[in-house]
Amino acid sequence: MPSDAQTATTDRASASSEPVRLGERYEVLPGGALPHLNAAAGAAFTARALRDKRTEPFALICSGTVLPRTDVIATVSNMDNTTVMRLLDYGVIDWAPDRMRRFALIFEKPAGRRIMSSLSDTMDPMPEDTLTRQILHPIVGALKEMASRGLVHGAIRPTNMFYRDLTSGVLMLGECVSSTPGYGQPAVLETVERGMAAPGGRGQGTTADDLYSLGVSLVFLLLGRNPVAAYDDEQILQAKIERGSYPALIGQTRLPLGITEVIRGLLVDDPKQRWTLNDLDLWLSGRRLSPKQPQVPRRAARPLEFQGQEYWHCRTLARAIGRYPAAAAPVIESGELDKWLRRSMGDDARADAVATAVQTASAAGKGGTASDRLVARVCMALDPPAPIRYRSRAVMPDGLGPALAEAFLRNESPQSIAEILGNQLPMFWVNVQHDFKPEFVPLVHTFDQLRGFLDRSTPSLGIERVLYEMNPTMPCVSPLVVRQYPITPQDVLRALDWAGSGGDRAREPMDRHIAAFFACRHRRTEDLLYTQIAPNTEPMRRTIAMLTILADVQARTGTEPLPHLCQWMRSLLEPAFRRFHSRPHQEEVRRQAESAANGGRLAELLKIVDDPDSLRKDKTDFEAAQIAYREASGEIERLRATIRDREGIIQGSGRQVAAIASSLVSTVLVAGIIVFYAL
Repeated sequence: MPSDAQTATTDRASASSEPVRLGERYEVLPGGALPHLNAAAGAAFTARALRDKRTEPFALICSGTVLPRTDVIATVSNMDNTTVMRLLDYGVIDWAPDRMRRFALIFEKPAGRRIMSSLSDTMDPMPEDTLTRQILHPIVGALKEMASRGLVHGAIRPTNMFYRDLTSGVLMLGECVSSTPGYGQPAVLETVERGMAAPGGRGQGTTADDLYSLGVSLVFLLLGRNPVAAYDDEQILQAKIERGSYPALIGQTRLPLGITEVIRGLLVDDPKQRWTLNDLDLWLSGRRLSPKQPQVPRRAARPLEFQGQEYWHCRTLARAIGRYPAAAAPVIESGELDKWLRRSMGDDARADAVATAVQTASAAGKGGTASDRLVARVCMALDPPAPIRYRSRAVMPDGLGPALAEAFLRNESPQSIAEILGNQLPMFWVNVQHDFKPEFVPLVHTFDQLRGFLDRSTPSLGIERVLYEMNPTMPCVSPLVVRQYPITPQDVLRALDWAGSGGDRAREPMDRHIAAFFACRHRRTEDLLYTQIAPNTEPMRRTIAMLTILADVQARTGTEPLPHLCQWMRSLLEPAFRRFHSRPHQEEVRRQAESAANGGRLAELLKIVDDPDSLRKDKTDFEAAQIAYREASGEIERLRATIRDREGIIQGSGRQVAAIASSLVSTVLVAGIIVFYAL
């Protein structure tokens, strides 16, 4: 079903019918909304093929509130399986209805309708042979090809299945790349563990999760309805935990004997016991396997009362105390929980795990309250396969990245995710797992590195760096450039150049998000430069460091000239101009900087204002001028001292005048006497 955001996007799009091009092969019509093809994280619109006129495509415009799976998108587009909706093209387009750039996906348009428009709809029950031939056979083939490519579909449900045409009844499995795996899945179609997690934090999932979703979908199609439509997600999860998925969904309904074997095998809650693709292949080829019996979780001899409710199972108790950490802390600290586990459950191993959780939670944590940290660890000890529960968050460890991305894309606080990492909850989750998996080793290493980033406040680190490290395909979400959907460092530079052309540009072209994005995606820049753009750094050094980073990215990526960004940086360089001591030189540097800014090359601008030779010569000339100034000042001071001694000047001058006058008189007398005697 389309969300309110999708509906709003559709309404705005309808107001503009100007086609929007995606590359050279397709164009999207904003006025051609196709609400019946909307996805969980994207609105559908009519598209036109500009070359292959035989293809009838449609476009999904991603909502921008959740990351599309751009990491696997190329692999999906290379698939040639008639059961999977074919991805024809993809990329970022200028989406006028939202006045920003959006990620667009072009798909092959199904000619038929969805098998179910909504999970609350009813339809004619699908016969067993039809279900096997039209649904099971093609989906198993599609999943086998996806598994061979290392892909998980993550969106198998009756509302994401289409008829390829109007007559043949051939199945087309809907798209799976517009959002993270499981994002659009109702909890009833997910395993117990993934159903307990938030849609954006379910992680990548596995083929076993796809097979579980397939099993639930078969139940819906076989019955022609959702057998648990009257219950909400909480009630469905509770029933699955206490009774097992198969009994919770089927109840007393009698299914055809042949298909029951398949559904039982696919709905086993233990992924190690669940049917695999090979098991399905054997069944489809005619071999009958031993039926799987539902696994009933261990039930306590007596319940533990908490918040007015009685709890008989560890899983249901873990969900309850996760919702009320303040009330749960006294129950844990008093030892009541330990007694219940040892005496009523008879589970000493789990009691020991809870004791370890209590001991480790008492260590100093980073963020959150002591009860939050305590309850989060105890929940993991009680129910190891379940997601990490912290405050109002429930996420799988490999879903932390997408959950953090969703928080930033929705302008929500990422504080709870930061505290999960800071309190080392993912590492504790790995420690309490019963079965060691090889993928846990890189997982622990990654989270340890991320916690190091989180602990430091340098502009290129912090929660922003964690965001881009955990989500390699995350666009830069800095307020300066977010409307341009920049995915690469070159895109960020172009977006900054576009922002610099406007009259309402920010004071500086770099913030924590852009610094973290460059540090993550462009690792050639020295880390020391990022420490120099901190707000408390001297303005001239800060501006030069900023210009150095931007110039390095432009030079190494070969980005085209960026005149508006250069002019933006030029306006910030007045402190750099003033460090030249010669005023004529300052004016010359300003003139050269203006000329370089018009050329759009940041490196040239940097060379002018931060040229070592020019700075050295200016320093030498300044030092020589200082010496000359000191000498002139000394001479002036001596003259002033002399002028201040008036009596000495008068006497000295009188003596000099008298001596000169007497000399002149004597000379005249001598000359007169000589002349007199001579005549």
